[in-house]
Amino acid sequence: MLNVRCQAHIKIDDKGRVQLPASLRRALEVNRKRDLVLAYHQGAVWGYMVDEWEQSVEEPAKLASEFQQESLDFAHAFFATAQDVELDRQGRVRIPPMLRELAGLGREVVVHSVLRRIEFWDKTAWDARFKEALARVDERRARPVGEAE
Repeated sequence: MLNVRCQAHIKIDDKGRVQLPASLRRALEVNRKRDLVLAYHQGAVWGYMVDEWEQSVEEPAKLASEFQQESLDFAHAFFATAQDVELDRQGRVRIPPMLRELAGLGREVVVHSVLRRIEFWDKTAWDARFKEALARVDERRARPVGEAE
């Protein structure tokens, strides 16, 4: 598990590489991980350490009926975009062209950790998403699932 909280605005280079923030690089080093699984979901590229991907994504998906339309749609939309990538020696991850295109990643990328994953957002898309989420949370006075009022 990453166990790190961070958010950074980073420029993506011409080869589609993103320099991970130092705190994320350290967390991956502590876990002795250099490989990630990246996939497109809900407007962003989500990244998982391989063991987290297997535990948090693949295992729960195995419990769903492979014949239900919702399960099929999710599998086709999410798993079809999954790609294995490796951090280079400089702590950069190359986001494959298909994923950059799906997420609309421009030159400015917001990288942040969310629970067990890393998210890569186009800066403009993230700004809009963040404002929408804040408004909905304020409107509902939302709390995390399971938290008492």
